[in-house]
Amino acid sequence: MALFALGATILAAQTAPTSSSVVNDDEPVELQTFVVSGVRASLASAQEIKREKFEIVDSIVADDINKLPDYNVTDALQRITGIQILRDRGEGSRVTIRGLSQMENTLNGREVFTAGLGYTGGPSRQVDFADIPSEMVAGINVYKSASADHIEGGIGGLIEMITRRPFDFEGFEAIGSVRLVNGDLVDETKPQYSALVSNRFKVGAGEVGALVNVTFQERAWREDQKGTGTPAARTDIIPGQTVNVQSSTTENTVFGTRERTGVTGVLQWRPSDQLEFYAEGNYTKFDTLQDTNQINVNGGGSFESGSAVLAPGTNDLQRITWNNASVSVLSFARDTHDWTKQFAVGSIWRGDKLMLKADLSYTDSYNDLYFAGPFFASSVAKFTYDTSTEVPTTIIGGTDLTDPNNFAYTGIAYRFRPYYGDLKAAAVDGSYNLNGQFFYSLNFGARWAVRNATNKPGLIFADYNYAADARPLATAYPNLVETNPFGFFPGNSTPTIGNYMSGVIDQARDIAAYRDLFGITTPVPTSASPQSLWDIDETTTSVYLMTKFKAGNLPFSGNFGVRAIRTDEALTGAQRIAATSTTPERIDPLSLDTNYNNVLPSLNTRYEITDGLFLKFSASKTLTRPDFNQLSPSLTLVPNPVNPENNSGSAGNPSLDPIKATNYDLALEKYFSPTTYIYVTAFYKDVTGFIVSSAATETYDGQPYLITRPRNADPAKIKGFEVGYTQFFDELPGLFSGLGMQANYTYIDSETPNATLGGNTPLPNLSKNSYNLIGMYETKKFSARLAYNWRDKFLSGQADIANVGRIPFYTKAYGWLDASVSYRFNDHLSVSLEGTNLLQTKRISYYGSETLPQNVYINDRQVSVYATYRF
Repeated sequence: MALFALGATILAAQTAPTSSSVVNDDEPVELQTFVVSGVRASLASAQEIKREKFEIVDSIVADDINKLPDYNVTDALQRITGIQILRDRGEGSRVTIRGLSQMENTLNGREVFTAGLGYTGGPSRQVDFADIPSEMVAGINVYKSASADHIEGGIGGLIEMITRRPFDFEGFEAIGSVRLVNGDLVDETKPQYSALVSNRFKVGAGEVGALVNVTFQERAWREDQKGTGTPAARTDIIPGQTVNVQSSTTENTVFGTRERTGVTGVLQWRPSDQLEFYAEGNYTKFDTLQDTNQINVNGGGSFESGSAVLAPGTNDLQRITWNNASVSVLSFARDTHDWTKQFAVGSIWRGDKLMLKADLSYTDSYNDLYFAGPFFASSVAKFTYDTSTEVPTTIIGGTDLTDPNNFAYTGIAYRFRPYYGDLKAAAVDGSYNLNGQFFYSLNFGARWAVRNATNKPGLIFADYNYAADARPLATAYPNLVETNPFGFFPGNSTPTIGNYMSGVIDQARDIAAYRDLFGITTPVPTSASPQSLWDIDETTTSVYLMTKFKAGNLPFSGNFGVRAIRTDEALTGAQRIAATSTTPERIDPLSLDTNYNNVLPSLNTRYEITDGLFLKFSASKTLTRPDFNQLSPSLTLVPNPVNPENNSGSAGNPSLDPIKATNYDLALEKYFSPTTYIYVTAFYKDVTGFIVSSAATETYDGQPYLITRPRNADPAKIKGFEVGYTQFFDELPGLFSGLGMQANYTYIDSETPNATLGGNTPLPNLSKNSYNLIGMYETKKFSARLAYNWRDKFLSGQADIANVGRIPFYTKAYGWLDASVSYRFNDHLSVSLEGTNLLQTKRISYYGSETLPQNVYINDRQVSVYATYRF
């Protein structure tokens, strides 16, 4: 509130925008809004959307996305108030809105998804925003409050991505760009390209427009990770004391390339001012090719007398030297591939009072994971580690880890896992102008969608393991080993293992040929066990009715509506039936049908207190359906022949209910000029039905089994506030008038019962405090931006400590700095110099206490040159 008051004082001299700049909330924001030149224009468009929507919404638009080195949509989203992201291989990955990852994602108003997301453990209902090149989108709207016309599915909110269309432009438009990106750790430069061509033509019956937008990105990257093993409570380290001991270390050198392809094609035809037909297709492909060299050293046995040192004031072991420590080296390819295709046709008819829109779409998505490579074993005479340094110190003595004579093969790994999904949807939406004194518009619609998800042919786990007495030395295959080609944590002043013998990875990408090199004749399976496979068809039918109102001459308006949904699910899988005295063990097919109904009301209001000062209030109910792997009906039973009381098993849970939330938002927004505004938003969410895995006794064939299933359990309460401020200082003299700034801050307080840790804990991966600071400078030819994103520490997960139990682990606070400088030579050519991760931020996590480190990550500092030419 103090920031709000300060901003109001600073901005008092600004004038409020005139009514001519107002977008009528009856209609969707036209994409002309997104055809902008310069940061000021893009900020004005984003502000206009925020001001005129009844919902609580934040937007980023066109040039605002591309004025910083945002390689994917997640990178662009991180600067929106209330959004926090995780990072993967130096880029943004997972997105949360106010701490919740359960959100609805749309592309041009249609639901879009990625078949499999690594961080969800299975097929997700969300899209992986890292799949989508930032150049592919014209704008992004983040709705934090719901309305009845929004597709259901997000308790966190709705992220709406919008691509360009030919009628967004006045005529012919052609834009091309080239970017060269260099990573300092990987020491490679890769190209990126983008091209857009659009035109509109007069024809015999009206006008036709066509657009093609193609983006290709390639980026070399490297990520170093130093890990310290899970602690264990021991009494043999220092006599008379229980000491928390971390006896192992891990060093990962991870490097590779990422390739993104985005293609959009659109046709529009307007035979008259009232009628429009369109057809469009969107295609994204995202490949991560990753090589990993990982060395693990495990002490835990005998140690040098007197070498143990505790961290001051704790029982946490800080330094020790182990004798005869075991070593393992894993060299592997870990590649992931995503592709998503979406095709749609539709029409829009606008009459004097009635508007109707019909849309048919088909979405198809695929994801797979490929993992293969050699594993080695060795030992070292001495292993010393010290956790007192930011990057824990590791010293190896008495053994040359670059000598292949000191290593033997333990196995050749191979795992492959695909996920598939598709969606067929039909939607009809309409609005009718009531011309009423209070209710002035009636909006209505219906949507029918059929979604299929499957994990067939399942996880193929086909590691070949050598018998302990038959392990070949690494020297047996001299062309298949090398010294780790990279160092480790460049610039780090503390000793690490650094170089060691590793496997040559590239050949492992053809597993059949690779196994032939080792004389392995065991065939590679092509499908997993039938009992692990599942297939789900989900049909949703929804209708909504929403009215918009305005209280006569009072500056009070809003919308109120209800969305009703029926969900039908047909699930097929398999169950394992244990052997009896008369029948053998068998796997039987399993088929289940479930259905449920939900009604979701919503209210969004806006009151203009004075000119340009708005008070907004929103209330709604929202839901997110369980992920498909959680719904799997497949059941695996593991009988214990000695003690039936220890029978166990695992399964999905077709009876899972959706996660539901009741949401409230209260916002105060002040608009001073088209690019200057300030806002405060308070929010509260009451969430029920969070899904956790737990075990309970179930009876099969008269025998009890302890079955682990996902279950609806923990509720959560989330509350907090957001503050944001944007201004260009146009009133300053001369060149200083090009200065501008954006700042936003989010506070989120969350709690949910945690049965394993006891009591309430915050939601995982959620920082209580986060902020963005962006400095801007823009003249007619010159533009510069400096963006700093910061979040404080957050709960990352839980780990088991031997002899103690389960404890939490946390990620420390960190900041991320990006920048860009561009110069526009003329109306056609502009050139930019960009940098990301300029501080080369270390991300650090720890177990319970900072004296028990877990991981330290470092990524490339990326620098790029970016040129754009407008024909």
